[in-house]
Amino acid sequence: MKKAFSIILAASMMLMGTVAMAQPAIGVGYLNSTDKTKSGSTTNSTNLSGFYVGGSYNINLSGALNVAPGVYYSLLTKSDANNYFGLVDTKVDVTEHYLSVPVMFNAGLNLTDGIVGRIYAGPTLAYGLASNTKVKGTVAGFSKDTKINNYDDDYNYRRFDIMLGGGVAVDFFDMVRFNIGYDYGLVNRYSGDSDVTRHRGQLSVGVAYLF
Repeated sequence: MKKAFSIILAASMMLMGTVAMAQPAIGVGYLNSTDKTKSGSTTNSTNLSGFYVGGSYNINLSGALNVAPGVYYSLLTKSDANNYFGLVDTKVDVTEHYLSVPVMFNAGLNLTDGIVGRIYAGPTLAYGLASNTKVKGTVAGFSKDTKINNYDDDYNYRRFDIMLGGGVAVDFFDMVRFNIGYDYGLVNRYSGDSDVTRHRGQLSVGVAYLF
């Protein structure tokens, strides 16, 4: 899996170095990520939301076919609060930071003057920069905080993922692009020995400025 990660990363860097006939773009958008852990017949899901920001080069390959390698940073968070019997309060905050390198193949079709519709698909290399859980418990006015690094060996959570996905986009007057897409993680991010699988699916909705 690390070999595949290295190959795709090297290819994306080579493509980004090809600036001839390339259109750069800077984008930002909303993310909704679902982390599903399955053990036997039991599946638990955790939803995180956040944003992404980054840039890409759209490089023409032939005719309407293009490829767009890019680099993006994303932040995902969730927060849960509970009260037990009016005496004990708990709050759990999860924060994750990612660096992602998508390599998206896309094809465009002129819908009308100045408006181009696109479909895109391809792999995304995702590396977890940090993943932390902060737990705060309060009893009778006394509080205690605990911070957990989810990438510690005790929690069996892999940093690397290779996601596969696609989506649709619309370009307006070669200036602004609106896009919506979905990616699914192919790597089992649970690194323990038991028969457990952990995969991430992610919805993205964003806008990009085209240069």
